Amino acid sequence: MARAILETDRLALREITPDDLPFLHRIFGDAECMRYYPEVKSLDETARWFQRLAFDSYSNHGFGLWAVTDRHSGALLGDCGITLQETSKGLEPEIGYHLWRDHWGKGYAVEAAAACRGYALDRLSLARIVSIVRLDNIPSQRVAERIHRRRESFVKAGSPDGGPVEFHLYITEQT
Repeated sequence: MARAILETDRLALREITPDDLPFLHRIFGDAECMRYYPEVKSLDETARWFQRLAFDSYSNHGFGLWAVTDRHSGALLGDCGITLQETSKGLEPEIGYHLWRDHWGKGYAVEAAAACRGYALDRLSLARIVSIVRLDNIPSQRVAERIHRRRESFVKAGSPDGGPVEFHLYITEQT
C-alpha cells in the first residue's frame, strides 16, 4: 500500500507505486502535456524518471514526486512533489507538477503545489523551496506566482542540443 503524504480539501497526495506508471506515462508520453519539455518520454524513460525522482528520492531524501489523487474518488490526476534540482545556488528542493490535461484549469496544480510548499517548510523544515519554470510556460508561471513569494531568473542547460536556456526561479524562504 502506498504511503499517504498529505491531504487538501480536494486532493490526496501519496507515494507513487509501479502500478501508477502506465497512467503517468500517459502524461509524459503526450505531446500537449510535455510541450515545455525537450521531448515526450517513452515508457522506459518515464519509468526511469520516476525511479530517480520518486522511488529513489523517497529512500534517499524522504521526499519526491507523489501521486495526486482525487480525495473522494481516488482517481489518479497526475503527480506533484519535491525533488532536488540544479539552480544557480546548486541543488535545491523544487516543487514540480504534472497533471493529465483533462484536469487542467481546475486549480489542482495550485492546490497540490501549495500543499507541497507547506509540507517542505513545516514538516521537512526546509529553509527554501523553489519552482523552476520556462519563460514560455505561462500556465506554470501562474501556478508558481500563486505559491511563491518572489521570482528571479537563471540560466541552465535545457535545450535539446544541451545549450543554455533561461528559466524563472520562483522562491519561498522560511520567515
